[in-house]
Amino acid sequence: MARLFRQFSFPGGVPSHVAPETPGSIHEGGELGYALSHAYGAALDNPGLLVACVIGDGEAETGPLAASWHGNKFLDPVHDGAVLPILHLNGYKIANPTVLARLPEAELDALLRGYGHYPLYVTGDDPLTVHQAMAAAMDTALDRIAAIQDGARADGSTRRPHWPLIVLRTPKGWTGPAEVDGVPVEGTWRAHQVPLDQVRDNPEHLAELEAWLRSYRPEELFDERGRPARSSPASPRAPADSAPTRTPTAGYCCATSRSRRRSATPSPSTSPAAPCTNRPGSSVTCWPI
Repeated sequence: MARLFRQFSFPGGVPSHVAPETPGSIHEGGELGYALSHAYGAALDNPGLLVACVIGDGEAETGPLAASWHGNKFLDPVHDGAVLPILHLNGYKIANPTVLARLPEAELDALLRGYGHYPLYVTGDDPLTVHQAMAAAMDTALDRIAAIQDGARADGSTRRPHWPLIVLRTPKGWTGPAEVDGVPVEGTWRAHQVPLDQVRDNPEHLAELEAWLRSYRPEELFDERGRPARSSPASPRAPADSAPTRTPTAGYCCATSRSRRRSATPSPSTSPAAPCTNRPGSSVTCWPI
């Protein structure tokens, strides 16, 4: 862990965002605007692939991303895979409110349906409640994607489908410090990137950082040597006799078989992983289906 911390966001070390030098990645998470176009590019001519693309509401204001919503018009449910956009509305970009988060829900819904999507909504600020709601939304989205593809591949349907999309509304800086030096942080633009910037010199900031990180129960995730615990969801282990799999991914990767597609979604019976509260940008995840 100490080696990872020293290398993190340092020249020649581990990038702070998903970047081209990250193994398995073709997506630069810190340069905004391209997440959705990369997702559709990964899915085209790849009928066994499902691509989940998380789009921040700051990125959604860029020109390239705004145009990328029309990528679904080029998706053939017979010969291509599927893309599941997850629009994360937390209300703020680096220093200002965001446009889509301020739209009335009826107007936002009309916009997304006009883009050719079937929106599903997950809203809340309690992690366990949101975790269960997100699991249900993922199940609904995957069922709808399967129905679209089965209808085109087995039944010969030629109607252009309305692909599902998830709108996730959570506070900016969710589960991070509520206040720093008496100033609100969670739910404001101040949560962007580094809410505690004096941990080297201010003992109160250091104590707040420690309390924040311990709230994620690291003792359950890592052993005494700082390695992922065997019981941790952060340490998946493939069977010893499994063959290497191709990961045609842009960004973070997770491979499952079609029969285990459900297990790639959050389970309502498990504790949610600690959310990344302050990192701008986007991520693209691919699942074989």
